[in-house]
Amino acid sequence: MGHFSMHGAKRGNLRDFLRNSRGTVSVMMAFSAIPFILAAGAAIDFARISREQVEFAAAVDSAALAIAASPRGDLTGLTPSEQEARMAELELWADAIIAQNYSASDDNPITSDLEITDSTVTLTAEHALPTTIMAMVGIEDTELHVLSEVTKAGNSIEVSLVLDITGSMSGSKIASLRTAAKNFVDTVVAVDQVPFYSKVALVPYSMGVNVGTYAVAARGSITSGTSTTPGSANYRFRNPSNAWKTFAISNCVSERTGAQAYTDAPVSTNKVGRNYPSPANTCPTATILPLTSNKTTLKNSIDTYGASGSTAGQIGVAWGWYMLSRDFGLFSGSSQPAAYGTEDLKKIAVLMTDGDFNSPHCNGVISKDAGSGSGSSDEHINCNATNGSAFTQSLNLCTAMKAKGILVYTIAFNVASGSPAQSIMNSCASGAGYAYDAANETQLQAVFQSIGKSLLALRLSK
Repeated sequence: MGHFSMHGAKRGNLRDFLRNSRGTVSVMMAFSAIPFILAAGAAIDFARISREQVEFAAAVDSAALAIAASPRGDLTGLTPSEQEARMAELELWADAIIAQNYSASDDNPITSDLEITDSTVTLTAEHALPTTIMAMVGIEDTELHVLSEVTKAGNSIEVSLVLDITGSMSGSKIASLRTAAKNFVDTVVAVDQVPFYSKVALVPYSMGVNVGTYAVAARGSITSGTSTTPGSANYRFRNPSNAWKTFAISNCVSERTGAQAYTDAPVSTNKVGRNYPSPANTCPTATILPLTSNKTTLKNSIDTYGASGSTAGQIGVAWGWYMLSRDFGLFSGSSQPAAYGTEDLKKIAVLMTDGDFNSPHCNGVISKDAGSGSGSSDEHINCNATNGSAFTQSLNLCTAMKAKGILVYTIAFNVASGSPAQSIMNSCASGAGYAYDAANETQLQAVFQSIGKSLLALRLSK
């Protein structure tokens, strides 16, 4: 029994010990549980942060996409003050779209920053998201950061600008044309040339088109001396009165004849016509400028335009096409046009005249049957135009050009209603909405600007 008592005494001591140490164990267990509690809380916070980040990113993306898709998101042609006002407007719009698509559960502000180039919209946004469990260890919020960069939808564009610099354009008319054409360049040619490029080629025309350093490649080489057949430095021929005339070769060209008269077949095997101008109706000094995105080069070239000579508009039309044709094969490097059918590319010709086309050619000299305003008949050759009237030639060229997918805009400047000039401009245009009339110099400026903005919209759309 004593053994039993002793055992009982020991059992009592053990119970007392356990009873007295129970609080200590609870504290120890509580402290050891803290890391597990924090880990569980952090997992909850991280899951919430991840969910909020996805929703925040989606809202920012929506804002960037909306700006990129909107015409308001293009700053081309705006003055610095206009750009500043437009950016302020777009930043407010971006904030509104983010707020509409992201419901923050706190009062912390969302900050954003918007950058726009010709090709991209970049929108960054930040939001300090409060934590819950992690705040217990001093991490009160975490930064949500989103950068959304959107490439603007669009197309590359190649534009040939075919401009009338004939004698009837003298005085304030040619000055107004120079201003309008340079403003057009500023509107159409983007500063950023990636991912979509925008290039312009220039074709000034009067009694012919001066192709400058491309003359030999375009019309073939010339032999020295004088000959009664075209191909020499000097061409001796009879005029309609049967009197002999001798004209020197120029760097201007006339129409391509034969089977390829109305095609853009390779110039290497299908030369264009030579041009022997009258001393009274000379080749213009202003030359063609192949496709380029260099605004300074384009505007400097336009500044050289003076007004002289008669109106071989059909040659201007032809070269407006050739400047856009890789098949023609005259240009290389950055001036080489892209192939027809290139993805995300639009080819556009803009044709402008202030009068009737009146100067077709035979053997490189203005023909006997040329129209009124083409110079003295004594300075013409005694054969009719090889390809027929300038009107018919232009219509055939425009039809063939449009069949290749080239959009044609036209400008009839200060021409009589119902005149051949207005008729050919209407017929050449790609539709009624592409044919413009400008009754005066003020309207000429507005028309060029309107077409430029149309091409800008074309570049920024799919």
